[in-house]
Amino acid sequence: MIIKCVTNSLLVCYPFIIFLSLQYQCINLAILCLLVFFTLRLLVLPNIFAYMRWLAKITACFGLLLALISWLFAKYQLLLYYPVAVNLVFFIVFCHSLTQPETIIEKFAKIRHPDLSLKAIQYTRKVTLCWCIFFILNGSIALLTCLLNNISWWTLYNGLISYILIAILMGGEWLIRQKVQD
Repeated sequence: MIIKCVTNSLLVCYPFIIFLSLQYQCINLAILCLLVFFTLRLLVLPNIFAYMRWLAKITACFGLLLALISWLFAKYQLLLYYPVAVNLVFFIVFCHSLTQPETIIEKFAKIRHPDLSLKAIQYTRKVTLCWCIFFILNGSIALLTCLLNNISWWTLYNGLISYILIAILMGGEWLIRQKVQD
C-alpha cells in the first residue's frame, strides 16, 4: 500500500522531478530513480481495476522506455515526451472504446451502478467522446511544450495546468451528471 501511494505521488510529481534534476544537474540520478519508480509501478499495478491494469502498465512501460533510452543516449529531452505518450495512449483507448458496445466511461459507471438506463449509457458515450477531445488537446499542448524546449513552460503546463484542466473537466462532468440523473 505504501509503495502504491509513493508511486502515485511520484507520477504526479514527474514534471517537477525532471525540472529539478535539470536545474541541479543530476539528470542521471533522476533517470535512475525513474527507472526504479516505473519498475515499482509495474509491480504494484495488479491491485487496480482489471480492465485498467493493462492501460496503466502500458503507460508505465512508456515511462520506463523513455527513461532507459534517455540514459543510454544521454538525451534528457526524451523524458519530456512522457505526458505526450500518456495522452496518446489514453486517447487511443478511450477512442477505441467508442467502437465497442460499452465505452470505458460506461464501465466505470457500472462499478457503482450496474444497471444503467439507456439515457445514462448515451451520456457515458458523450463523456467518453469529451475525454477523447481533451486527450487530443492536452497531448497537443504537451507536445508543443516539448518542442518549445523551455523546461519552465513544460513543467508549468504538464505539472500544474494540465492537472487543473483535468480537475475542471471531472468537476464539470460531475455537475452535469447530477442534472442528467435527476
